[in-house]
Amino acid sequence: MLRRKKYFVLYPEYFNRSLTRKQGRKLPKNKAVDNCTLSKIVYACKHLELDFEVEKDKQYSKTWWVSEGRVIVNPEGITSKTELIRRVANISRKLKKVEKAPVKKKKSTSKK
Repeated sequence: MLRRKKYFVLYPEYFNRSLTRKQGRKLPKNKAVDNCTLSKIVYACKHLELDFEVEKDKQYSKTWWVSEGRVIVNPEGITSKTELIRRVANISRKLKKVEKAPVKKKKSTSKK
């Protein structure tokens, strides 16, 4: 569990190009991400080597009916939330698709 005194919260809506500023986008459209998902934000945080925690059951207050989730980031080495959002967006924009690792199925061996 992260220490809760000072942390930054990142929602996928902050980065989504299809949303307006009024709907929650924090970046200009030319720096925003197409179809931003929680997995893209998590990948970017791992790439930046940040200490973070994922909460999948939380909703952004402006779109409370959509359960996207959020990422809580420990801001060590980052001066502002705006800087963090720009760094994460730069990495997330380069991703076309974050794929989950394929799940290997166990071969069933039945002994009779």
